[in-house]
Amino acid sequence: MNAAVDRLRALYKPEPALPRADLQDLADGLQAQLVALSEDPTPAKCETVACNLDGARRAILRLRSQLMEVNDE
Repeated sequence: MNAAVDRLRALYKPEPALPRADLQDLADGLQAQLVALSEDPTPAKCETVACNLDGARRAILRLRSQLMEVNDE
Protein backbone atom coordinates (compact mmCIF):
# COMPACT_ATOMS: atom_id res chain seq x y z
CA MET A 1 0.00 0.00 0.00
CA ASN A 2 2.85 2.39 0.80
CA ALA A 3 4.35 2.00 -2.69
CA ALA A 4 1.01 2.94 -4.27
CA VAL A 5 0.77 6.04 -2.11
CA ASP A 6 4.31 7.04 -3.07
CA ARG A 7 3.46 6.66 -6.77
CA LEU A 8 0.35 8.80 -6.38
CA ARG A 9 2.32 11.48 -4.53
CA ALA A 10 4.87 11.54 -7.34
CA LEU A 11 2.09 12.06 -9.88
CA TYR A 12 0.62 15.03 -8.06
CA LYS A 13 3.82 16.55 -6.73
CA PRO A 14 4.06 20.14 -7.97
CA GLU A 15 6.88 20.91 -10.34
CA PRO A 16 9.50 23.39 -9.21
CA ALA A 17 8.58 27.03 -9.75
CA LEU A 18 11.33 27.39 -12.34
CA PRO A 19 11.91 24.45 -14.68
CA ARG A 20 15.40 24.18 -16.13
CA ALA A 21 14.43 25.85 -19.42
CA ASP A 22 12.97 28.81 -17.52
CA LEU A 23 16.17 29.15 -15.50
CA GLN A 24 18.16 29.36 -18.73
CA ASP A 25 15.74 31.97 -20.12
CA LEU A 26 16.05 33.95 -16.90
CA ALA A 27 19.84 33.84 -17.08
CA ASP A 28 19.89 34.86 -20.74
CA GLY A 29 17.47 37.72 -20.15
CA LEU A 30 19.38 39.08 -17.17
CA GLN A 31 22.67 38.80 -19.04
CA ALA A 32 21.26 40.78 -21.98
CA GLN A 33 19.90 43.45 -19.65
CA LEU A 34 23.19 43.77 -17.81
CA VAL A 35 25.14 44.04 -21.06
CA ALA A 36 22.74 46.71 -22.33
CA LEU A 37 23.09 48.57 -19.03
CA SER A 38 26.88 48.45 -19.21
CA GLU A 39 26.85 49.79 -22.76
CA ASP A 40 24.42 52.62 -22.06
CA PRO A 41 23.77 53.18 -18.35
CA THR A 42 20.74 55.30 -17.54
CA PRO A 43 18.74 55.71 -14.34
CA ALA A 44 15.73 54.09 -16.00
CA LYS A 45 17.73 51.04 -17.11
CA CYS A 46 19.24 50.76 -13.63
CA GLU A 47 15.76 50.69 -12.13
CA THR A 48 14.52 48.11 -14.62
CA VAL A 49 17.48 45.80 -14.08
CA ALA A 50 17.26 46.18 -10.31
CA CYS A 51 13.55 45.24 -10.38
CA ASN A 52 14.25 42.24 -12.59
CA LEU A 53 17.11 41.10 -10.37
CA ASP A 54 14.79 41.29 -7.37
CA GLY A 55 12.17 39.26 -9.25
CA ALA A 56 14.80 36.67 -10.17
CA ARG A 57 15.93 36.53 -6.54
CA ARG A 58 12.38 35.85 -5.36
CA ALA A 59 11.85 33.18 -8.03
CA ILE A 60 15.08 31.43 -7.04
CA LEU A 61 14.09 31.50 -3.37
CA ARG A 62 10.70 29.95 -4.26
CA LEU A 63 12.53 27.24 -6.20
CA ARG A 64 14.83 26.67 -3.22
CA SER A 65 11.87 26.31 -0.90
CA GLN A 66 10.18 23.81 -3.19
CA LEU A 67 13.36 21.79 -3.60
CA MET A 68 13.84 21.67 0.16
CA GLU A 69 10.26 20.39 0.58
CA VAL A 70 10.83 17.67 -2.03
CA ASN A 71 14.08 16.62 -0.38
CA ASP A 72 12.39 16.41 3.03
CA GLU A 73 9.87 13.84 1.79
